[in-house]
Amino acid sequence: MGGAAKVARVGARHLRYLAMSTSVRKELLWGFEKTEDPEIMARDQEIFEVLLEARPQLMKRVLEEGRREARLEGRLEGRLEGRLEGRLIEARKALRRVLARRELDLSPEDDARIEACGDLATIERWLDHAVTATSASEALQ
Repeated sequence: MGGAAKVARVGARHLRYLAMSTSVRKELLWGFEKTEDPEIMARDQEIFEVLLEARPQLMKRVLEEGRREARLEGRLEGRLEGRLEGRLIEARKALRRVLARRELDLSPEDDARIEACGDLATIERWLDHAVTATSASEALQ
């Protein structure tokens, strides 16, 4: 065990038995703020490793929390993707409807281009062009 780890372990032992109020504990934990300093990050890593070695149940808790966060992120990402896909479908319908009302026939290539487009801003731009375009191809510029 390195000297720093030994000191951290001894310091942690003493700190563990030191009586402290909630506000003192919060202030102590506040000292672990985010940093980009490599030396401080290395110390934090060493403290973390000592804690995990002394308290293996912490690793289980950290892993469970990570899995839970990943599931939540996945659900949120899925919802956002679903909403975007819904908006794309509606924008494509609106574009085709305006072109049809204006009797601007879509070629199979133009229709495939509309279907393949996954950028909402592009479809909305095409929709704006479709209002005044003289052909479907002109609208899709």
